[in-house]
Amino acid sequence: MGKKPAKKSTKKAAAAAPPVPTPVIGWAIGQAEYDERVAKVRAMLAERKLDALVLFHPIRMAYTTGFFHLSTERPMAIVIGASDKIGALIPWLEQEHIAKSPSVTNVKVYPEYPSGGTKHPLLHFADLLKEMGLTKKGTRLGYDSNGYLDINGYDGPTLTELAGDGVETVSSRDIVDYLRAIKSDAELNFIIHSCVWGNLAHQLMHNKLELGRTALDISLEASTEASRAMLNALGPSYRQLTTTFGQPAGVIFSAGKNTSLPHGLGGGMGLQRGDILVTGSSADIAGYHSELERTMVIGEPNAAFIKHYEQMMALQQAGFDALKPGRTFAEAETEISKLYADLGVPEMQRHHTGHGIGLEGHEWPFIDKGSDYLIEENMVLSVEPGIYAPGVGGFRHSDTIVVRSWGAERLTFYPRDLDSMVVNI
Repeated sequence: MGKKPAKKSTKKAAAAAPPVPTPVIGWAIGQAEYDERVAKVRAMLAERKLDALVLFHPIRMAYTTGFFHLSTERPMAIVIGASDKIGALIPWLEQEHIAKSPSVTNVKVYPEYPSGGTKHPLLHFADLLKEMGLTKKGTRLGYDSNGYLDINGYDGPTLTELAGDGVETVSSRDIVDYLRAIKSDAELNFIIHSCVWGNLAHQLMHNKLELGRTALDISLEASTEASRAMLNALGPSYRQLTTTFGQPAGVIFSAGKNTSLPHGLGGGMGLQRGDILVTGSSADIAGYHSELERTMVIGEPNAAFIKHYEQMMALQQAGFDALKPGRTFAEAETEISKLYADLGVPEMQRHHTGHGIGLEGHEWPFIDKGSDYLIEENMVLSVEPGIYAPGVGGFRHSDTIVVRSWGAERLTFYPRDLDSMVVNI
């Protein structure tokens, strides 16, 4: 017996829904996270009874709104109101740029610095504050800097001078800095990717070490190759956000006795047998950075090198071990300084053990005896206690770590042992 014919549906076929693109990973912080950051800022403004937070620092502006830009003599600022408004002061040349930050609701545009034929840019900023209702008597304005920064010859009035009588201005730079210190999952992901590409740059540099070649020549070639590989791998959605004039992935090093200076400068001298190298590499991923530094030697190391290298390794391990949640940075640094003394080289400690890292290569907090702030989970820090021996050289590994519930987890994974750092050429 044959099958009965299917009954025709009496319902009209539903209109086909428009296709929805499948989300794909991107190399940027999403708007939802920017909104969450602003909400946290506003919660802290409420705690401190502040009506707004004025940000002049470019990285704090970018962290809260996604407005990454090149800082010049033209002043820019972000104003986060305590309720629902975010204002921005920008020059004409940034109009299209600020439009990419949808959370900014009030934009004040000025023609040019120092006046553009009208008036000083910060007088336009005073107009913005008035339009946002932030010049009334009794208003309290927090700020990260009391006026625009001294960049490229800029000069202008302070925020306190602009605000006028009856408006209180309060230093509040810690509001955003504290938020920046605790990294989100997205931020950690970008920092880990930075470690990967910084690792490539360092390995390429390592492979190119030759007697007679200069540090600048080798570094430039390795940085260019690493950057090209990274751009090809990450694709067209990649944007270079915070290393505007540098390579997206880069490596540098200093060589010889010059390394006994913690920040030795590269020069035109070719590599020689016996040279000590202190290296550094990183990459800009969604604006986030990492730090990888190693101490290397051309040819077989002598007894002095081995001695100081082993001291440096012991100090860095002490740094890893000291960074546990609930301790203060001062406690950690005091412990590391004690080891310098125990090793008999207290005079060779030229700087604190490390610093925060993220949108800037150096940022708050610092592993320092003067810091009574608590070490917290998801802080990202460099660990780099160095030995600087005049007449011999410098000895410093730097690794990027994230603080976990149990302590430090190393995110940079380049070899650290002495055998791997001996360059036989």
